[in-house]
Amino acid sequence: MTSYRLTPTEPSMATEGFALFRQAYLRARQANPLLPALTPAHEARLRGRVERAFAHEGMTAWRGGSLRGFMIAGPPFDFRGSVAALVPEYAHAVAEGEEAALVGPLYTAVAERLVREGAQLHLIGHFAVDTVTTASLFDLGFGAVVREQLRGLDDVAEADAARGDHDGWCARVERVPHAATWASFGPIAAQHAATYRESPLFVRKDASLQAAVEELEAHRAVGDPLFVVRDGGEPLGYLIAGPCAGATEGRLLEGTATAQVRSAFVLPAARRNGIGSALLQHAVAWARDAGFERLFVEHETANPSGAAFWQRHFTPYLTFSMRYVERTL
Repeated sequence: MTSYRLTPTEPSMATEGFALFRQAYLRARQANPLLPALTPAHEARLRGRVERAFAHEGMTAWRGGSLRGFMIAGPPFDFRGSVAALVPEYAHAVAEGEEAALVGPLYTAVAERLVREGAQLHLIGHFAVDTVTTASLFDLGFGAVVREQLRGLDDVAEADAARGDHDGWCARVERVPHAATWASFGPIAAQHAATYRESPLFVRKDASLQAAVEELEAHRAVGDPLFVVRDGGEPLGYLIAGPCAGATEGRLLEGTATAQVRSAFVLPAARRNGIGSALLQHAVAWARDAGFERLFVEHETANPSGAAFWQRHFTPYLTFSMRYVERTL
């Protein structure tokens, strides 16, 4: 670090910070062209996010009068029962080739403030293509918790054909009308929520029937499509799609023609026979017919069956990693 100078961030540094982030975004898009192109409108949205990030306290690295890296964490918030702080995917960037030298020192400086503010969980969103940053974070004690992935709107390949009758299940997928309540699907949605508490996820999620019905009705109220496969009238699996708002997830996709898999679940006893790919095929066809350009999904990396399914059909572009630190030092 002798050739770098670390200084606190200032709002006036946002323009140079965005230039670094823009380069990182373009490298990520080169690896995954499904990321939206930097049209003037999209670039303006991303620039605004970076500028808002620079309103918070962070750290910059300089060499020879040039900004070579920055990292900024947002304010503390409650997450999984602890105080957490997030470095969003647009709130850090390092010049290409200098990740190994700068990610650690930048995080070290930022982490001091986070610990002072009582944040025990430190989260960082980073591009999947940036393997050096990923390795640096791993060495610092971070592990993946959430992954964001994209796919085009080509038909779902029969990659699951050996697992079951893909075409047959596709023919049995129903799109549930919005005219009536979706409360009858509450039990399977509640079972979905309950799986989050199981090993190895261990995520506390409200698995009550009331919460499940309320969530379903919220999707129905905004017009999200619900696709279901039933057997003897009982649902075996479902998938809910909708537009990607880019608010709390898929933030780099805000304002673009991106659809999202909002929720999906297949009963454990009905898995590995093509139901999941059949449901996904209908979501892809809906997104294509509705004029979207890509399909987005966010999922927990500690969900082995779900992560394996999404990995077969999507390409990762972003990972969120998390580190736990002691409450008192």
